[in-house]
Amino acid sequence: MLRFYLLCFLWYSCSAVTNNISKEIMAHKIPITLTWIQFGFVSCFSMLYAQGLLNYGKIREPSRAVIGNTLPLGLFQIFGHYFTSTALAFVPVSFAHTIKALSPLFTVLAYRIFYQVRYSKQVYFSLLPLTSGVMLVCATNLKFHSVGFIFALASMFTFVSQNIVCKQLFKSHGDSVANQVKLDKLNLLFYPSTMAFVLMTPFWLYSEAHLVPKWFTYHTLFLFILNGISHFLQNVLAFTILSHVSPVTYSIASLVKRIFVITASILYFGDPVSFVQGSGISLTFFGLWLYNEARRDVGNKDHIQERKSSLPFVQS
Repeated sequence: MLRFYLLCFLWYSCSAVTNNISKEIMAHKIPITLTWIQFGFVSCFSMLYAQGLLNYGKIREPSRAVIGNTLPLGLFQIFGHYFTSTALAFVPVSFAHTIKALSPLFTVLAYRIFYQVRYSKQVYFSLLPLTSGVMLVCATNLKFHSVGFIFALASMFTFVSQNIVCKQLFKSHGDSVANQVKLDKLNLLFYPSTMAFVLMTPFWLYSEAHLVPKWFTYHTLFLFILNGISHFLQNVLAFTILSHVSPVTYSIASLVKRIFVITASILYFGDPVSFVQGSGISLTFFGLWLYNEARRDVGNKDHIQERKSSLPFVQS
């Protein structure tokens, strides 16, 4: 349990750095550039891991099965990160994370619709104060922008879908073919990010490459480097946590991350903290206590879902 909390804290910290710096970079309105460079950093650092510099693992030889299982996840990440970057060009970090705070509700709803999984009323009830708390945190700084809202909502839907389907890659499969395709965390970082980087390159060359002279400074370059490093670490920690918990538990951890990121952004950008925001944080942790009470039910239901799910073993 202590290890889980430590991983979450590191994940939250890296996410806060990534989001705040992304917001600064997006002052230049270059979402494709930001997303493309982030994928490039993940791909390069994964290669360093594969060379044994950090003794993290080994990248598998590319094959039709490996590419087929990781390409969908690469597409999820392209759209998810692009939507997030674009949203940050129009709305504050707090607003974007307000929308993403709805992800646990949509995760539970997706499992109910597609896998016929029924959770107890206590589980559903625990999600309400969690989500409401984050909404309250952001309420006093809410600056609505229709374009930013649409892209933030699209990002939330994309990552909810990614997390549910990605979970299938960490399950045990009975047949030998599935076991041969099963990938570890390093390969789940390397292949989707590398393919996303390659697929985005022509779009970047066409749409934003000519803008480089307009935004390039050594300070901006430093921001891109710091953003790329924190984004890579955020990915490593997210996959590590997701591989050990259920999608609903991961969504709850993500919800707490919203609080952390919002608080960090308030401090970083010097925004005042209101009584409503403080009340929202308290309400969120009350929801966490309720969820912990329902946690055993969540674990049992996820075990049932894993046995019942007939979702194809296609990485996303």
